[in-house]
Amino acid sequence: MAELLELVNLSQERKRKLKTFSGGMKRRVGIARALINDPPLLIVDEPTAGLDPEERIRFRNLLEKLGRNRTVLLSTHIVEDIAQTCRYLAVQARGKIIFSGTTSELSRQAQGAVWLLEAAPDEAAPEDLHLIGVTHGSQGVTYRLVGEPNNPLILQRLRPVEPSLEDGYIRLMQKYQAELAESAALT
Repeated sequence: MAELLELVNLSQERKRKLKTFSGGMKRRVGIARALINDPPLLIVDEPTAGLDPEERIRFRNLLEKLGRNRTVLLSTHIVEDIAQTCRYLAVQARGKIIFSGTTSELSRQAQGAVWLLEAAPDEAAPEDLHLIGVTHGSQGVTYRLVGEPNNPLILQRLRPVEPSLEDGYIRLMQKYQAELAESAALT
């Protein structure tokens, strides 16, 4: 037990009552409990949901450490958690695995389809591209977009950028939705 408490960084809290622990501390206790018999497989579902940023980072680091000598199956919607802890991943949609590979392979799904657009403060993002993020600056806004632009006037203003894991996921889902629409149109 002492080794497990050390592993999950709770050694100094061993005399405290569990009901006084934060959500993140309780999750780490859960990990310690799951590791009592040193299982070769650890399954965690949405382990960082609801945690503050500091506790989320601590928990991700713990999962990465645990994954060095066992398989950790992480189920989450939080892309940053995957980017920081996983080497391999699978994406499931409608009960079907639509991608399986490394995080860099998923990022490459969006190669050539990620753009930055610098715009006036009152200019809306193009609707034919998926809006990933907005950065407000003193001169206007910068939109991060994913997809294939249809408007040649907008295309001239787009600056290509390297895709992130989140961009790859969005692009994968765009392609998947297009395939579903195409197969529905054929039937």
